Amino acid sequence: MAVAVDIQAPDASTWAAGEERFQVLAPLAAVERTTRAEVEAAARDLGIGRAYCYRLLRRLRAERTVTAVLPRSRGRRVGARILGNDIERIIGEAIDEFYLDRQRPSVAVLVREIARRCAERGLTAPSYKAVAPRVRALDRREVVRRREGAAAARSRLGLIVGRLSEDKPLGLVQIDHTLADVFVVSQQDRRVLCRPWLTLAIDVATRMVAGFYLSLDPPSALSVSMVLSQAVLPKGEYLQGREVDLAWPVSGLPARLHLDNAKEFRAQALRRGAAQYGIELEYRPPATPHWGGHIERLIGTMMGALRLLPGATGGSVATRGDDPEGRAVMTLDELETWLVHQITGVYHHSIHRGLGKPPIVAWTEAVAELEVPHRQPPDPDRFYLDFLPFQLRTVQRRGVSLFNITYSDGVLSTFLAKPHQKFVVRYDPRDMSRVYLRDPDGIYWTIPYSDVRQAPATLAEVRAASRRLLAAGEKHPTQRQVFASMAEQRALVEEAATRTQAARRERERTRRALHRGASSAPAARQPCNPEPDENNAGPVLPFPVEEWS
Repeated sequence: MAVAVDIQAPDASTWAAGEERFQVLAPLAAVERTTRAEVEAAARDLGIGRAYCYRLLRRLRAERTVTAVLPRSRGRRVGARILGNDIERIIGEAIDEFYLDRQRPSVAVLVREIARRCAERGLTAPSYKAVAPRVRALDRREVVRRREGAAAARSRLGLIVGRLSEDKPLGLVQIDHTLADVFVVSQQDRRVLCRPWLTLAIDVATRMVAGFYLSLDPPSALSVSMVLSQAVLPKGEYLQGREVDLAWPVSGLPARLHLDNAKEFRAQALRRGAAQYGIELEYRPPATPHWGGHIERLIGTMMGALRLLPGATGGSVATRGDDPEGRAVMTLDELETWLVHQITGVYHHSIHRGLGKPPIVAWTEAVAELEVPHRQPPDPDRFYLDFLPFQLRTVQRRGVSLFNITYSDGVLSTFLAKPHQKFVVRYDPRDMSRVYLRDPDGIYWTIPYSDVRQAPATLAEVRAASRRLLAAGEKHPTQRQVFASMAEQRALVEEAATRTQAARRERERTRRALHRGASSAPAARQPCNPEPDENNAGPVLPFPVEEWS
């Protein structure tokens, strides 16, 4: 069995080569038989031999992912850095300062500039073959914007209106967020909280809702990953948990995702996760909301339905009515269940003006005409993990440190023999009581707190506790101090919840995040029941992290 390759491990040039191979070979892999001429043409396009092209096709038919066709070098780990860090830094600086310029130098000229900078520092210059893939891996829209201007980027790469006309189900899915036009109340005392955020995904061809995510937090990359997971994976278990006896047949990997330019749609985990499963990402140009017309109309439809609920704000100040907060009665969980009924029982069965038929009928007819069923993720739990945020960490004697918290389990002792090896550690910001460490064989292990007596916490709580300690003069907060600070924070919030809406909102946000985080935890390998670490009071230094808010 081949060792699994984590999608974050390959460097930019290796990943770019894998994506190019996937795009060229995926149409051939989708059919049962290919002609010799087709394979030879693909081999010429990729600059590889015919025999090797056949081997890549066999890999791709066995596993339809980018990692299946990544370049593999004998004796070298996939994704290993060939060039030294100093040379990589020089290449990156030259590309940013010299190549991405209005003078528009060629790649050959860029290579000469890199060679000049390397000579000044006494380093061996990289070859053209080493530099060119790094240039090809750059975001094309950003390259055109920097070298030719924003107008050229919009005119050449931004006009995607025609491509939004999609006939095949899951050929194009749009995702966007909105602040819901209704107030919700807390689960504990039914006092008003705030208006929640709603993230929606729509299948453009059939207008079916592919998925949604409701949260008290503003839109983030987590919102995107959660709605994408619901859109792709079967929904039977979710509907059963909500006690909804209605059909929601949408599942499968979309061919394309259409997104706006918000920060949460640009996160590396989303981009690499989409590429891993052959999902193309398309971004609409700024200040052109009409190009997201399908999702905007769906949002309008959902908001129109919400405005009939108690606590609704109305579409404007003029239609808001008297005291919508005072009339709010639904908790966030109750609102989510109501939305499931509204989507699966009302919207999907109502005639859509653009289609002339209900979305559920359009979906059934379109799916019946498919020659090949929709692709499904080979491992649903792995799919969920591939879109979670991650950090690279080494395994120390005390375990793995993340956000001033230490995680430990008996299985980590098997990794101590390689003290300098960094492992991919993924985490769910809604529940930081465990992380998921990927071992060299591609298997994820659930690693809990080193002190398992501590209560679960959200990433927002952990960060707030660390900031509070730093402000108090603790330059190197220990794990014990962080947990103590979180306990104090929760006590203060609970006391203030009887008086302020903000405190009630924070209490409900934490309760819901921990509940949803635990219920959606992937089935990674389970821990080995570690004992609480009584002496874990040493300093845990913070690490630089990717921002996911």
